[in-house]
Amino acid sequence: MNIAEAHFVLDSNAAEVPDLQAKLMDWCEDARLDGALAGKLTLAVVEAVNNSIEHAYGDEPGHPIRLHCLRNRDGISVEVRDKGKRFFLPPENPELPNPDAEGGRGWAIIRQCTDSLSCVREGDENVLTLRCNL
Repeated sequence: MNIAEAHFVLDSNAAEVPDLQAKLMDWCEDARLDGALAGKLTLAVVEAVNNSIEHAYGDEPGHPIRLHCLRNRDGISVEVRDKGKRFFLPPENPELPNPDAEGGRGWAIIRQCTDSLSCVREGDENVLTLRCNL
């Protein structure tokens, strides 16, 4: 069984997201994901982290966001954990915002880039799990 695993921790600061994105792409390469899947997964994770920064932490830096990435023979899962304000998954087919709007597309992007999602509250943490089948 081919298993690849990684843990990342970043601050709730949007300036740290590009560095995380590069590290995720490196991990995807180490995990032997093809380029298309690596791009989709990385995009979904970046959107999820941006949601943690903006919605869970209210754009306030200084709070941890932890990621656990796992690839096994069945697929890839990425847990995004924060201790911010509780949030819930929106409906599966959310109405997209006006095309001229600057935001509001994150959940639609995450859903398009993954095969399944779950979001639970464990103690004082939001735990968003993104899954992609292989």
